Amino acid sequence: MKIKECLKSNALKFLAGGFVIGAVFVCFANLMLHATGTKTFCGQCHSMQHEAATFAVSSHRELDCIECHLPHDNFPHYLIEKGRTGMVDMYHEVIRDYPERIKLDGDARKMVNQNCLRCHESTMSYVYLNNQPSGNSDCMKCHSRIAHGSNHLEGGIKID
Repeated sequence: MKIKECLKSNALKFLAGGFVIGAVFVCFANLMLHATGTKTFCGQCHSMQHEAATFAVSSHRELDCIECHLPHDNFPHYLIEKGRTGMVDMYHEVIRDYPERIKLDGDARKMVNQNCLRCHESTMSYVYLNNQPSGNSDCMKCHSRIAHGSNHLEGGIKID
């Protein structure tokens, strides 16, 4: 009975406390969501040092890793893929089985290609390759070294 009386007399305080805790959680989650997508965060892992070094000297260096490596079609898909790829990366980092040069699998390549087209949509709207609209083209077929270069000193094509 005392619990009911306590809840009844302090209901407003409990609601306010719950709201504050919820607001702090949402702010922290948003901060972590952003922080775990930056090139600084991604480049800390041993297996990503080559990618971070070549990206740092590329023409796309002002972007974060998530701009190319995560989907941007809708937020739930973004969150699911961020969680999935983060867990896969962490697993391979812990067991140290990443190859010296990391290669994109088919799904990741498709996602990166979609993001190229998303950012360069205005330019690509006029480009046709083999009589195919740019939406059906594979940007990485010719431009695979733009963001990460071909060796540790090269960061892709420089446009100054």
